[in-house]
Amino acid sequence: MSLVTRSLAALALVGLCSATARAASPVPVVFGTTWDVPAVTLQGIMNTYLGAPGLVNVATDYVGHDAGEPDPWFWLDSQFSALLVREVAGYSGLNVLGWYLEDGGPVTIDGIDDGVVFNGPDGSGAMRLIIFPAGVSRFGFYLDPKGAQSGHNAPQPERFFTNRFLNDLGADGSGAIHAPFDGDVQALVFDVSQWKGPNTWLVAFEDVDYGAAITPCCNGTDNDYNDLVFEVKAIGATEARALTFGALKQKFGR
Repeated sequence: MSLVTRSLAALALVGLCSATARAASPVPVVFGTTWDVPAVTLQGIMNTYLGAPGLVNVATDYVGHDAGEPDPWFWLDSQFSALLVREVAGYSGLNVLGWYLEDGGPVTIDGIDDGVVFNGPDGSGAMRLIIFPAGVSRFGFYLDPKGAQSGHNAPQPERFFTNRFLNDLGADGSGAIHAPFDGDVQALVFDVSQWKGPNTWLVAFEDVDYGAAITPCCNGTDNDYNDLVFEVKAIGATEARALTFGALKQKFGR
């Protein structure tokens, strides 16, 4: 298959999958004060990662904050690379980060259309390259808080997903107590391509249920999103970037 044919096929698939994203943004996110002592904030992690303060405001620059941005977010590529930037969580030695194929329906993590990216023992600087079996795949990420053990407000086999509509409503599925009310935001995605190269994203997970009450340590949640932060290089759902010929040429051949 020629590059042009492959690119046109990929364009058609990107357009089809992008059209299925709900245009529900702006998505409000309720942030709390980190329980970590000494305080390690997501903004501080972002500043260090980018090498300067103020380039990205984590409270306002996540995907979905502005009207018209894809919601839910996903990636669309035949592969991705991941770099573990920082893990601050108390569960850091147990948390498991994985990927799953995103088709808009319910997700079952069973080792068929999903896989592990980082395990509990992995630390900052760990790198992975995941190549999917065939073709362009629509995918997202999940966090299994505390791994095989049950986490706070996350009894096994509950997991948290980058697609917020796959997360339960509130701390136990009985209903959200703060915005957004249609799906808990367990992960924030930031476009850092301007500083880190084309199709580069920083993903920041909260490993305690976002839907719980925000409290001082440590009964509810702190909603600080610093628990597991990683970089991913892959084509994302943003049409303006995913539909460029240059990006497709870079991904699908010479």
